[in-house]
Amino acid sequence: MFQSPALLFNKTKRLAVKLSSSVGTGFAYWTEKSPLKKDIRMALRKYDPLVNRHVMFYETALAKARRGKHRRPLAWARWTGKGIEELVKKVARKHEKLGYF
Repeated sequence: MFQSPALLFNKTKRLAVKLSSSVGTGFAYWTEKSPLKKDIRMALRKYDPLVNRHVMFYETALAKARRGKHRRPLAWARWTGKGIEELVKKVARKHEKLGYF
């Protein structure tokens, strides 16, 4: 079924939060919290199936999301030399269409 690209993005203001086990088993829960409470670290007592008991789960820092495979394709192509042909063709097509770079 066709959907508009604008509808595919998440429009919620709530923040995604990863809760990691305090026992150190590597088990984690994902939840959301209000943006008004972003400065407060979340801690919940939840079930950890790896140790078969309830333990404390603390909010952990998330890595910044990366959009796309390469954020700066020109710099990436310049350093690696891979995919430079496709980049040159893309720039040439854009120049032919617009008349400038």
